[in-house]
Amino acid sequence: MTEETINWQQFLQPYELAVNGFVMKLESIKKQYILAGKKNPIENVTGRVKNPKSIVEKLKRMNMNFDEIRNLSDIGGIRITCKYIQEVYEIFDLLKSRKDIEIFWIKDYIENPKPSGYRSLHLITKYNAETIDGQIPINIEFQIRTLAMHLWGSIEHSLKYKYYRNIPENIKLRLIEASRISY
Repeated sequence: MTEETINWQQFLQPYELAVNGFVMKLESIKKQYILAGKKNPIENVTGRVKNPKSIVEKLKRMNMNFDEIRNLSDIGGIRITCKYIQEVYEIFDLLKSRKDIEIFWIKDYIENPKPSGYRSLHLITKYNAETIDGQIPINIEFQIRTLAMHLWGSIEHSLKYKYYRNIPENIKLRLIEASRISY
């Protein structure tokens, strides 16, 4: 498989199946909490599959060959937001107990924020997507964060693109302070 020969729709299909399935499963769990009258830690669930252009750019940015494409950890991603930090870890425990994923990498940017101030809990998981050709093992990334962390992350993400990944120093300092305050 090369960049020239890849059938993107076919390649991305298992990721789309996984992402859509997990959004539905987590929304169902959210509803179960509500129906049981229990405190619901899940505020919102979204998912996305990277587009081909973003995948190719990331491979280049990470100095990876195209044949390493399946090693990317975030082609498929699920974001779960909650109100409070302790709920982030409740959701983490919920995901750890699942039999359909295997968590193989944990990046706790809440306890150890990035220098930019970014905070979130990232879980990189292995998942076997069921297709007509059988199971296809893929990586799925789960990001769990509070609403405040999500707002901050959205602003930082848009500034990266506005300034072509070269955010001015005075804005970086303001972002770090905003991250500290929102935490």
